[in-house]
Amino acid sequence: MKESTTKKYLSAGQRKALRAIVATIPPEFQRRFAKAFDLWREAWFRGSLAINSDPHARAVGEGFDELVALGPDVIPLLVEALSEPENFFALQLYDAIQPDSRLLIQYEPGDERIVEGEQGRARRAVQVWFANQ
Repeated sequence: MKESTTKKYLSAGQRKALRAIVATIPPEFQRRFAKAFDLWREAWFRGSLAINSDPHARAVGEGFDELVALGPDVIPLLVEALSEPENFFALQLYDAIQPDSRLLIQYEPGDERIVEGEQGRARRAVQVWFANQ
């Protein structure tokens, strides 16, 4: 049986451009982000969150507050994480720290794009962020 793989949200050129942007972020800041992100990500399916389908419920927990405190400077690192489809819950952090409302993806009730779910909203957020770099 052939195993399917999930496609990243970025093209090869976008990944290269993002690596260049991320390279300008001080390594200590990158380490702080990675440590807090990993801690937060591990909590996504622990306890009551394991059976909770509401993505907004992940906007709490270990690591999340530290990530918010790091502020918008971590957005390139966050976009890098969001480019992995399985990290779509990180969209909650993106929504919390993105200062430019034009770069937020929000749907009104009845919007056809809502059927794409949070995964589609995360993909769109990554693409909108790139389009504005």
